[in-house]
Amino acid sequence: MSAEKAYMSVPPTDSVDECGEFNISEIQFNGTLFPVREQVVLQGAFCTLVGFSLQVSEDLPKVLIVAPLSGHHACLLREVIIGLLPYYEVYITNWTNAQNVPADQGKFGFDDNIGYLLEILGALGTGTNVIALCQSVVPSLAAVSILEQRNDGHIVRSLVLIGGPVDPLTNPTRVVNLLRMHSLEWFEDHVVQSVPAWFPGHGRPVYPAHMQRIALMTYLSRHMLQRGELYQKVLFDDGADRDRFPFIFLFCSLMDLPAEFFLENIRVVFHQRDICCGTLSWCGQTVDPSCISATSLMTIEGALDDIAAPGQTSAAHRLCSGIPDPQKVRLIADDCGHFSLFYGQKWRNKVLPAILKFFDNLPARSGS
Repeated sequence: MSAEKAYMSVPPTDSVDECGEFNISEIQFNGTLFPVREQVVLQGAFCTLVGFSLQVSEDLPKVLIVAPLSGHHACLLREVIIGLLPYYEVYITNWTNAQNVPADQGKFGFDDNIGYLLEILGALGTGTNVIALCQSVVPSLAAVSILEQRNDGHIVRSLVLIGGPVDPLTNPTRVVNLLRMHSLEWFEDHVVQSVPAWFPGHGRPVYPAHMQRIALMTYLSRHMLQRGELYQKVLFDDGADRDRFPFIFLFCSLMDLPAEFFLENIRVVFHQRDICCGTLSWCGQTVDPSCISATSLMTIEGALDDIAAPGQTSAAHRLCSGIPDPQKVRLIADDCGHFSLFYGQKWRNKVLPAILKFFDNLPARSGS
């Protein structure tokens, strides 16, 4: 890890105080309740790596869920964790609310997002499967590319990209058009604010949760008027744990984002489309997805996704030309919007079984 700084460290204890909001103490599988162990695995200023495992299981393969840095807390992906737990050791990136990160911890930009993922993947080690959703799709694809360019391709066995903007112009949505129609200066002037004095991160520039909530309520209102996906989620919640964690609670649970990351993500992903144009770099190193050969690739898109429409995520197959076609899978989930890709019946009945089948069919590696 010569080019990057150290982002995370092993905590001194197995305390779960940092990640209690997931509240996954047990799961039911095949009619039986199994206790779940939840622990902090790595700790950084901007991210905590949280691990989950069934206390009765040993030596299961590993899956890293890369939660998106799009404003929602990682607990939005509880159902993804629960769905994978009977079969895998599950890890998730629990990004820190930027209002709680003291200014002396420095900035957090797009390069840092990738750097955290590289350090986490290095710690998890050989044979890790990666599931990246929404915003996290591009930095996860970049991190896997960098590992291959370092000849560390053995670390990531498979990469599943779900509902993210690899190439937002393949099938642009209202969200894409809104992000592209304004300059970075416009966003900085209109939505970036400083953390107030009563928070640990006071003075840090952020895209604050209350500004995000305005945009989300506009999006929700449109869905309610059109009886779209969120209309169904709010009025007819199909979550597996909807009494304790209703969809609307998870949807409205927001955090401040570091301003430099928010702005750089718009520039890199939506304005310049760096990864699909071959111009993405990390710490001065060109990121080349065509180098990936040892990692199998699956893309999953919702046919009704109005955030990252079909074609945006599957553009990764074109970029990853070094992966043999038999190791590539593309799924478009019928009658499925963005949030149904990871929450509710369509996640449980369509998306999760497809991911498990993909994992089961991964080619054996020499020496494994």
